[in-house]
Amino acid sequence: MDKNWMTIRNRMSSQYREGVDSFIEFAMKNATPELAIRCPCVNCFNGKKHSSSLVRIHLIRFGISKNYETWIYHGEQFPSHQPSAPYNDNHDNGETIGSGLAGLFPENEDQLPEMLEEILMAGVLDDDIDELPSTFEREDVPNFDKLFEDAQRKVFPGCNGSILSFIVKMLHTKVYGKISNSTYDMMMQVIKSLLPEYDEFVPWNIREAKKLLRDLGLGYECIDVCKYDCALFWKENADLENCPRCTESRYKEKRVDDGVLRHPADGEEWKNFDVQYPTFDADPRNVRLGLATDGFNPFGTMSTSNSMWPVIVMPYNLPPWKCMKEPFCMMSLLIPGQSAPGRDINVYLRPLIDELKELWKDGIQTYDASNGQFFKMHAAVMWTINNFPVYANISGWTTNDYLACPICNEDASSQRLWSKIGYMGARRFLPENHSSRKSKLFNGQVKNSSRPLELTGEEILRQIESGVYKPHGKHPTSRKRQRDENPILNWTKRSILFELPYWKTLKLRHCLDVMHIEKNIFDNLIGTLLGVDGKS
Repeated sequence: MDKNWMTIRNRMSSQYREGVDSFIEFAMKNATPELAIRCPCVNCFNGKKHSSSLVRIHLIRFGISKNYETWIYHGEQFPSHQPSAPYNDNHDNGETIGSGLAGLFPENEDQLPEMLEEILMAGVLDDDIDELPSTFEREDVPNFDKLFEDAQRKVFPGCNGSILSFIVKMLHTKVYGKISNSTYDMMMQVIKSLLPEYDEFVPWNIREAKKLLRDLGLGYECIDVCKYDCALFWKENADLENCPRCTESRYKEKRVDDGVLRHPADGEEWKNFDVQYPTFDADPRNVRLGLATDGFNPFGTMSTSNSMWPVIVMPYNLPPWKCMKEPFCMMSLLIPGQSAPGRDINVYLRPLIDELKELWKDGIQTYDASNGQFFKMHAAVMWTINNFPVYANISGWTTNDYLACPICNEDASSQRLWSKIGYMGARRFLPENHSSRKSKLFNGQVKNSSRPLELTGEEILRQIESGVYKPHGKHPTSRKRQRDENPILNWTKRSILFELPYWKTLKLRHCLDVMHIEKNIFDNLIGTLLGVDGKS
C-alpha cells in the first residue's frame, strides 16, 4: 500500500487527501461493529476512537503521526522481523534539555511547515464542526500562496533553512537576549551585507518580520473592556462609546489642567503673538518655528581644529509628541570650519534670515493635501534654543564679566571673588515676604531690593543701536576694539534676528537648553561639597 502521502507537508493538497481517503477505506474494512476506529493523528495517536468522518477531519487538520508506519491498529499485519533503533542517551555526554542555544529552536526544520499547515487549517476548520468541507478555496486562507512559499524558500542558494525558520529563530533570539528593535535591525543588516546572494523576500527589519508573523495569525487584537469589568467592547459592542450594562464611558476624560505647559501653544508668548498678529493667527496652517544651533567636533577627540555648527528649525504646529522628534526637525544650515563662528554667526545666518523674511511678508505657495488646494503659507520664528555660551553668539550679549546676566541687564548684582565673579542677586527674584530675603546666612546682608525690570524688545533694540560695534570678520588687518572704547553694557553686536519685523515685539526671544546648565551646576555643587580641584 502506498504510504508516501504521510510525508506530504501540504495537507490541503489533493494527493494528501486521497491518501487520507484510502486510509479511511482500509481502516473501515477492519473496523469494530460500532464503526469506530482509532485516530492516528498527532494529537490522538491511536489513543482515542472516533467516527470515520471525525478521524478524516483530524488527519487533515492535525496530520497523521509519521511514526505510525505500520497500521497495526487498523488491520495491517505487524512484520515478523522489525529492526530496532539503537538507544542513544545524550545525557551521558553531559547534554541537558534546552542547554545553550539548541534549546531555543525546533530540533527538526520540518516542524515549522507543519505548524504553518495547522495554522492554515485552523482558518478553515473549527473545533466544533462535524463535517469536512468538500473543497477548499484558497480565498478561505488569507495569503496562502505567499505563506507556504516562504516556508519553502531558502534564505540564499544552498541554505539549509527557510525564510520562515530563519525569521522565527532571529525573533526568538531577540526576545531571549532582550535585544532592542534598533539593534535587531543592525544585526540583520550585517547579516545581509555578508551574504553574496539572498532571496528578495527575506524581511531584513523588525517591521517586516512582525508583518510576516501577523500573516501567520500570530498577531493580536486589542479589545477594550468596561472599567467595572461588565462587558467587552467587542463584536456587536465594538462601536459603542458606553458600557451596554452600566453605561459607563468607554474612554477616560482627559483635560489639561490650568497652568500646565504641555505645548508651546499653552504658553504666554504664543498667546501674545496671536493678539499682536491676528492675520497670522487667522490661518492655523501658518507655521511657527523654533531655531536651535550648537557646535561640535565631527572627529571627536581626534582633532580639535574642526568645528561643525548645524542650524536646526523645528515646526511647532505638530502635537507635543511629534514636534521635537528627529523626523520633523529640519537642518536649514550647516556651518563647517576650523573654529566656531562666534559673534560672526550673523554672516552665516544671512540666507536663513532672508528666507524667513520672505516667509513672513510674502509667504510661499503651498499645497494642502487635506483639501487638494494651494494656499499662501507664512512662517515666523518664535524663539531660539541654545546653551548659555551660544546665547552670547546669537543675541550679541556677552555672557561673562560683571554683567553676564542678560535678564538683569545693567542692574546685575555681581562681586569679584578672588579669581572669579560671583552673582549675588538671586534673592531679588523671591516674593517680597519670603523668609530667605531677611536671612544673613548667604552674604551677611538682608536683601530688600526688588527684581530687575524686564526690558521690552524695543528698549533692548534702543540700547543696541546707541553703540558702535566692530564689523564682522576675523581678517588679520582688522583692528580689535579696546576694552574702554565705546562700552555699551555687554552688547557686542546687533543680532541679525532683529531684521525680522516681529522680533522686537517678542517677550521670549531666547530659550536656554537646560541640559548643559543642569550638568554644570551639579558638577560644581558636588565639586564644592567634596573639595574637588577645579570644581569648587
